Amino acid sequence: MTNPLLIAAKGKGIMPMLARGRVIANHYGLTAGKMYNALAALMEPLNKYECSATIPITASALASNPMAAKKKSLKGLEFAIHGLHHVDYSQLSEEQQLAHFQEAQLVFQELGISVTGFRCPYLRWNQDTLSALKKTGFIYDSSQALVLDVVGGLATDAYHKVLDFYGAQSADVYPALPSWSDNLIRIPYCLPDDEALIDRLHITDSNVMTYIWLAMLEYAYQYGELFTLGLHPERAAVCQPALQAVLAKASSLSPGVWIARLDEIAAWFQSLEQTEFKILNEGGQLFYAQISAPDRARVLARSPEIISGTEPWDMDYQIVCSNNFFLRSEKRPLIGLSPDSPIPLQRFLRSQGYLTEVSANSEAYSIFLDRNTFRHEDERSLLKELEGNHSSLVRLSRWPDGARCGLAITGDLDAFTIWDYVKRIVAR
Repeated sequence: MTNPLLIAAKGKGIMPMLARGRVIANHYGLTAGKMYNALAALMEPLNKYECSATIPITASALASNPMAAKKKSLKGLEFAIHGLHHVDYSQLSEEQQLAHFQEAQLVFQELGISVTGFRCPYLRWNQDTLSALKKTGFIYDSSQALVLDVVGGLATDAYHKVLDFYGAQSADVYPALPSWSDNLIRIPYCLPDDEALIDRLHITDSNVMTYIWLAMLEYAYQYGELFTLGLHPERAAVCQPALQAVLAKASSLSPGVWIARLDEIAAWFQSLEQTEFKILNEGGQLFYAQISAPDRARVLARSPEIISGTEPWDMDYQIVCSNNFFLRSEKRPLIGLSPDSPIPLQRFLRSQGYLTEVSANSEAYSIFLDRNTFRHEDERSLLKELEGNHSSLVRLSRWPDGARCGLAITGDLDAFTIWDYVKRIVAR
């Protein structure tokens, strides 16, 4: 089922779909002028706080409006691919998806746009989607919906229906963090986004919208995770006060919040995994640490006596002001892993900034993990276990410059004009 009308009816219901039709007529014009005004409304708070955003664009819409790629006012935005056409890719074969993704890449290449990321229309994907994305060389995908429990009694049947339609996972079970699928980085898309707030929860009061998005930021900050704030450009003017409030709050926090594009987050996630280090025992409880890490990484230490300059950070961690330093600890202040530890466990820990060694000597390490299986759904419980353990530990900050959490502003651009929507109905 790839017909947009049938998909909309399934995801939204008949009456909401008809109401959506009236909204579309208000958001888009015969030319791209309305969309450029909407993008200007999005850029205003971004420019104020000197940050950027990621805009996944449907390739066929971009091909019909190539001037968008050259607008100076949009300089600094990351453009990702939002399919060749706005169709439900979970209903297509791997071969069909592969052909769509390759053609979409050609559209962007011909316009001189470097692109590394992808998001599925309707946030609907399957294993064939991931396979096709890997074959076409995408670095990251941001199609997995992740819902945070922040709306309470405001939830409606329409909201629960769309969560099911998106295949949304719960943040209570899965952390809001990038994860690996072989060589593809998967960055979650947080809900509720602007569409869920306005179309499903019927929230138009900017104060209520602000309250919900600030609660999502607070959640990410508490757990040191990532808030991927979804804001479609066509609603930028309506949601601008809430976006302003989120950016203002994020800019005021200490430790800070890293506001970044999705391609920057994916690149950082890759670089953390490449960290190299040596922890040398100098005799007794004296160790010497040598850490080769990304330039913006910060070394964090918990509990041990650091023989070097330090700064306070958060919780019971402190920032070590050098990557080469002495420390005192009863055991090796890192995570030991049993020899049969699965590769996904090792990759997950490294990409979160943890320093690990594979060893059979469980008594030598402050923290030792002996697990022969590790799944995506095990990540949340493992993080709680590690942060609840107050043993000596040296690690890297999860985010650059010792930031406490990450924030990404992102919103899909399905169409520039009403004609782009007409083409969606006949696209296959």
